[in-house]
Amino acid sequence: MSDIYLFDVDGTLTPPKSRIDAKFKSVFKQWSTGREVYIVSGGSFLRLIDQLGLDTVEQMSGIFPCMGNAFYQKRDQINEGGYSEWDAIYENKFISPKNLKRSLNSIVAKSDYPTKTGNHHEDRIGMINFSVVGRNADKTERARYEQWDAETNERKGIVQKLKGIYPGLDFVIGGAVSIDISNKGNDKSQVIGNYFKEALEHNQIHFVGDRIPFPGNDHYLARALTLHSNGAAYEVERWQDTVELLKSQPFA
Repeated sequence: MSDIYLFDVDGTLTPPKSRIDAKFKSVFKQWSTGREVYIVSGGSFLRLIDQLGLDTVEQMSGIFPCMGNAFYQKRDQINEGGYSEWDAIYENKFISPKNLKRSLNSIVAKSDYPTKTGNHHEDRIGMINFSVVGRNADKTERARYEQWDAETNERKGIVQKLKGIYPGLDFVIGGAVSIDISNKGNDKSQVIGNYFKEALEHNQIHFVGDRIPFPGNDHYLARALTLHSNGAAYEVERWQDTVELLKSQPFA
């Protein structure tokens, strides 16, 4: 029985929406060598390349961006320019329900948080990423909203409100300032049914994430794995915790 490792990115391998620490990048690449490692993130494929670096991404066995609504694997060959090429194994489609974006714009307008930077919802493969402070926020503005949200639980309240209005959708908290929206069942746990179902019967699958408690966007995948005898989930609060986790069993 072999070990398979799945990692979230924001808050797990990197600071939220930021690039991986240079020293940890070297450690993670060395640790990944010879292991079957996958990324399962809410971010887009291109953003993951920017955060982790192409050299790190190329070392992975596969990439599940957009909460597993897409899956990419590297081809065995490289092109004439010497760069690797990736195949999209699948990509889910998401059609926004009528009035959803109007609801999101209304939430932004009514929020008591004083700073709104714009670009509040982004269409991704199989999902929408939503943020009250906005995707244009810089690191300082993001940190301020993260602290404010921790004090007010605004995102948890938004999730509960939207779940009541749109029962056919899932709303989960992702990263430091956002909410991920997808069709019900198209959360991170879908990677089990889409790819790892048979592997889980014959291998140990380990998942590391920072948003495991509900309504975090790592919750459903962590739950699906822990309900199986061959699955396990490990909660971290920041990427530095992952550094220490890699020194312990069953990672060391």
